[in-house]
Amino acid sequence: MQESPLISIIIPTYNNFPVVCDAIDCSLNQTYENREIIVIDDGSTDHTGQLLERKYKDRIIYVHQDNKGPGSARNTGIRYASGKYLQFLDADDLLDPDKIRIQIRQLQDIPETALSYCDYVRCDINDITVTYGRKSPVLQNENPFLDIMMKWETEVSIPPNCFIFDAAFFKEYGISFDESLPANEDWECWMNVFALNPKVVFVDRVLAYYRVRSNSRCSNKLNMRNSYIMAIDKQIQKHRLNKEAVHNLNIRKKQLKYLYRDFSPFGHLRLLFRGLLLQSKWGTKLLDTRRKLLGRSVQNRKV
Repeated sequence: MQESPLISIIIPTYNNFPVVCDAIDCSLNQTYENREIIVIDDGSTDHTGQLLERKYKDRIIYVHQDNKGPGSARNTGIRYASGKYLQFLDADDLLDPDKIRIQIRQLQDIPETALSYCDYVRCDINDITVTYGRKSPVLQNENPFLDIMMKWETEVSIPPNCFIFDAAFFKEYGISFDESLPANEDWECWMNVFALNPKVVFVDRVLAYYRVRSNSRCSNKLNMRNSYIMAIDKQIQKHRLNKEAVHNLNIRKKQLKYLYRDFSPFGHLRLLFRGLLLQSKWGTKLLDTRRKLLGRSVQNRKV
């Protein structure tokens, strides 16, 4: 096996020049050197292309496309990628300098198609030292597919930058991001990957940073709920011959009314209080405990 296989770092961006430079810089600063950095400009109107080409020149592969959303941008990146491994990195997120080296070292010892994921922290978009708690998205070894299906957003939430995938998932098995989904296209994609029952390696160390800002797609709870339902319906169709999977996915649809319920006139007050809690360590622990208990209690409800 090649000692240092090529990894392709795929960075989709849209009108994000100030922060996408952070993502590119942390990619260039990786201690693992055999890499290519592919920046997919999803129709930016802020002169991102000119600025990036002037700053980075041939150190990145820059691709411009019409605005089609992050799923399409990632798919474009996959088509341009030459690496044996793929690292997805959203423009506003970051990687630890040793992330790729550590995870590829583990993956190289596995003969079959595999993936690796790691711990991460949620932090402020302007200051990564302002954190909202370490997240340990540990999946059960026996059936990680069921965890992704039933615990997403309650007990498990894994941002794209936590993973490193063998490119074979996308190049050989034909998996891609669903471009029709306004959000949750990552969850729908992970479902397709984990349905293959791949070898999964977990790194118990914070190697990824998920930066939080108020105007992200995830801040629109109504959009997230509706998109989640769309993604679940697509998975139900894909697994229509698997009665157990269809049953579990329908349970998950019913749980959504408990996961996203800040649409009342007082919803913004709850969100404000939640934001205040996230600024303290005890508040973060309280919310994490609440999410876990909620997920378990809903699963125990009569369907």
